[in-house]
Amino acid sequence: MNKTEAIKENKDISTEREQQLANELQLISLLRDNPDVLQRHPELLASLDVPHKAGSAVSLIERQVTVLRQQGEDKDSRLRQLMGVARDNERLANSRHQLSLNLLAARDLDDVISTVLDLLQNDLAADHAVIKLFSSDAALLEQSPDLYVDEKEPAVAAFRTMLQENNTVCGRGTAEQKAFLFSDASDNVASVAIIPLIAGANLGLIGLGANDSKRFNSSMGTDFLSHVGELVSAAITVQLEK
Repeated sequence: MNKTEAIKENKDISTEREQQLANELQLISLLRDNPDVLQRHPELLASLDVPHKAGSAVSLIERQVTVLRQQGEDKDSRLRQLMGVARDNERLANSRHQLSLNLLAARDLDDVISTVLDLLQNDLAADHAVIKLFSSDAALLEQSPDLYVDEKEPAVAAFRTMLQENNTVCGRGTAEQKAFLFSDASDNVASVAIIPLIAGANLGLIGLGANDSKRFNSSMGTDFLSHVGELVSAAITVQLEK
C-alpha cells in the first residue's frame, strides 16, 4: 500500500467513525425524547444486551434495575446521614437546655465551673476541659492559679484575635494555646475547641482538648459551643457581681 492509499484508507476510517458517532448521538436523542419507547416496543428488550463487568451480558431491564437499586441505596445512605445529624442536633439542644437549668440553679462560681466542665466532658467527649478566667487581682491569682490567670500575661496574646472577634475556634490549635490551656497534658492534645467568655468585657476562655486529631476540626459547626459560651459568660458575670 502506497502513501496515497494509506491516507485515503485513514480518511475512510475517520469518516466511518464520525458517521457512527452521529448515528449514536441521533439514537441517544431519540431515546431521550421517547423514554417510553421500550414500553411500546417490548420486543426490543430481547435484542438489547449491556455488557456486564464480569464479562457476561445482562438484559437492559436487569441493568436498569441494578442502577435503580444503587440509586435507592444512595438515597437511603443520605437519609441515614440526615437522621444522624438530626439526632445529634436534638441531643445538643437537650444538653444546652439542661445546662441553662443547671446554671440558673448554681449557688456560686464553683458550681458554675463544675457544671460547665462536667457537661462539656460528658456530652462532647472531650478528654480535657478547662476554664481560665482573667483577673488582675493578686489575691485571686495566688489562691486559685488553676482558674485565674493574669490578663496581662504574654501567653494571652495567643488568643487576642478570637477574643476581639468573640469567635469560637476549632482545630489543631497552636503549641502556645495548648500549653496555656492544658499545661502538662498539652502534648497529648491533638485537637482543640476554644470558646471565648465575653460579657461586656473579656472574662476568660473555655478550652476543650481531645487526643483524637479529628474530634475538633476546623470544618465543624460551632453554634452550640458559641451558645454555651454565651450562657456561661452570663452565669459567671452574675456570680462575680454578688
